[in-house]
Amino acid sequence: MNTSKSSYPQNKDQFKNGISNKPDLAGQAVNEFLHEATVVSAIGLWKVLKSLFSVYWPFTLVSIGTAIWLGYYISTEALHIQFIHSLEPSLFTYKRLSSLYKIHRNWHWVGISTLLYFPVVVTIGIYARSLVTKYKAIFHKVGLRNGVGETPKFIKKKKIDSFQTRYIFDANGVGLSEFEVKKERLEAHFRENIESVKYGKNKGRIEVTLNRQDFPEKLTYTELSKKITLPTSSFYIGHSMDGILTQNVSELPHMIIAGTTGSGKSVFFKQALLGLLESTPNIQMYLVDLKGGLEMIDFVKAPNVRVVKTMEEALKVFRQVEREMKARFKYLEKKGKKQIVPEEDRKERIVLAVDEASVLYMNRGPHDPDKKNALEARQLADSIAKLSRAAAIHLLLATQKLENQVIPTSVTENISGRMVFRANSFQGSNQVIGSKDAMDLPEIPGRGIWNFGTKKLMIQAPFIDEKIIKQRCLEIAADFEAGKRKCFNPMIGEVEKKTEEEAQTSAYKDFVKDGETSKENE
Repeated sequence: MNTSKSSYPQNKDQFKNGISNKPDLAGQAVNEFLHEATVVSAIGLWKVLKSLFSVYWPFTLVSIGTAIWLGYYISTEALHIQFIHSLEPSLFTYKRLSSLYKIHRNWHWVGISTLLYFPVVVTIGIYARSLVTKYKAIFHKVGLRNGVGETPKFIKKKKIDSFQTRYIFDANGVGLSEFEVKKERLEAHFRENIESVKYGKNKGRIEVTLNRQDFPEKLTYTELSKKITLPTSSFYIGHSMDGILTQNVSELPHMIIAGTTGSGKSVFFKQALLGLLESTPNIQMYLVDLKGGLEMIDFVKAPNVRVVKTMEEALKVFRQVEREMKARFKYLEKKGKKQIVPEEDRKERIVLAVDEASVLYMNRGPHDPDKKNALEARQLADSIAKLSRAAAIHLLLATQKLENQVIPTSVTENISGRMVFRANSFQGSNQVIGSKDAMDLPEIPGRGIWNFGTKKLMIQAPFIDEKIIKQRCLEIAADFEAGKRKCFNPMIGEVEKKTEEEAQTSAYKDFVKDGETSKENE
C-alpha cells in the first residue's frame, strides 16, 4: 500500500523528475518556448475573443475550440502541475495528474498545433474587430448615437452578389428614421451607394444594403431604347449591376413574371411584349387578358397582335397554337431539322402571353360555365410549355398571386426565365425563384430579381407609358401597310374565319349542284 503510494510523485519536483530519467536539453528548450508562447497567445486571444462574443457569433465556436486545445495542453504541461494541484488538492492529486500526463504521449505536437492555430484565429479576430471599430467610427462621425452617446454595433455582413453587400447592426436605441436622415453622409463614408435601410426580423436590428455601382431607382423604356437598340427577337430586362440587360427570346422558351400589386409586374410585362414586337421581324402575338382586355387595349393597333378577352376565346387560341405546334413538328421531321428558324422556314415566331395567369389556373365551382374550358386550356398550356421550344412558340405568364402553387409545377418546371418583383411572403418568393430574396427587395416600383439558369441578378426594370405602347404599335401598323413587315401565315382567328367561309362556300356549291342535278332529272 505504502509502496504503491510512493510510486507516484508527491510534489512538483518529484513529478518533473519522474517523467524521464534521461535529460533532454533540446526538448526542454522546446517545451519552455511552447509554454511561453502558449501563455502569451492565450492572453492576447482571450482579450480579442472577449470583445467579440456579443457581436460576432462564429467566435463563440472558435473560442470553444481554442479553450479545449489550451486546456488540454496546459493541463498536461509539467510546469503547471503545482498550479493545477493548488486549485483543488483533493480533486487534482499528484497521482491523478501524473496519470493524465502519462496518457498524453504526443504533447509536443499538441503544443505545436495549438501555436499554429492561434495566428489563424487571431487574424480573423482582428479583422472582425476592425469592422466593429470601423463602423463605430463612421457612426460617430455622422452623428448616429443614442441618448447616452452609444453607436449602433456591427453584427455581421452578408455578400448578396458581386456588387451588393448587406450589413446588419444592433440598433442600440438608434431608430430607422435616423439612419434615413443620415443616408447621404453614410454613403460618403461607406463610399458605396445605400440600396436600402430597413429593420431586420425585429426592430432591434438595422439592415443596410450597399451597392458598389450606381443603381437607378427609375428607368424608362424610352431611355433604354436611346441607349441600346434591341437585338433581333429580344426585349429589355432592365438595368442590372453589370449594366443594361436584354434577353433574346430564342434562348428563352418560356417566362414567368410575378409580383405583388404596385411592384412593377404589369409594366414589365407590357414593355417586354412591346420590345418583342419591335425587335422581331416576323412575329405573331396572342395576348390573353381574362379581366376584360383593358390592360392590353393599346396593343390592338398592331396587326400582328390579337387580344383575347374570354375563356372561350382563349381556349380556341390554345387549341390552334397546339395544332400549329404539331404541324411544325411534322415540318421539322420532313426537313430533317431540329428547330424552327422563322426567317429561313417562313414561319412566324409565336408568343402566347397570359396576363394574370391565376385566373386561368384558379379553382372553379361545379356550376362555373368556364370550368370545362379552363380545364382544357390548362392542359393545352402544359403541353405547349413542355414541347414548344423547337417550334419557335413561347409562353409568357404573368401573375400577382404567388402563394399556394397558383401555376402548377408541370408548367413552371419548363420555364427557364423568371422575373419576380416584391413578394410579401417567403412562400411566394420561394415558389418563383427558390429563395426569400424577393421579400428583401426595397419598395421601389420596378425593382426585381431576374433569374435565368444559374444567373440571379437584381434589376431595375423599365417603366413604360401607355402612350408609348400605342404610338409604337401604330408605327408597326404603318410598317405593315407600307410592306416593310408582313406575316408569312395568317393570324389565328383569320384562319378560323377563313375555314368558316370555306365551309359556307362549299355548302352553297353543294346546294347549287344538287339543284342542277334535280333539274336534269326532271
